[in-house]
Amino acid sequence: MRPRHTIFVFLSAGMICGSAIAQEEPVRPKDMPNYCFKVALDTFALKPNKVKVKKATEADGNFSVSGTADQGANGKRAFHCSFDTAGKFVGMAVEGTGSE
Repeated sequence: MRPRHTIFVFLSAGMICGSAIAQEEPVRPKDMPNYCFKVALDTFALKPNKVKVKKATEADGNFSVSGTADQGANGKRAFHCSFDTAGKFVGMAVEGTGSE
């Protein structure tokens, strides 16, 4: 079994990799999966049918959304979006494949 690595992608002011994804207002828990989905599409540069996200979960007032990105021959990558207690997007953690 290959070792797994986690890569942390933190966003500054709600933007990732120079994208146009900017967060001006807090995200409601019911909207967090969709927000995470859009960030994942931009991060992985995949078509919408290649990204799956689950419902938001809450622990200690903070929220998390888990998902997977199907990169075809490169396999699936798990990721997690984090939101703070106010609903602001904190960042995305992406699990590595061990070949990085």
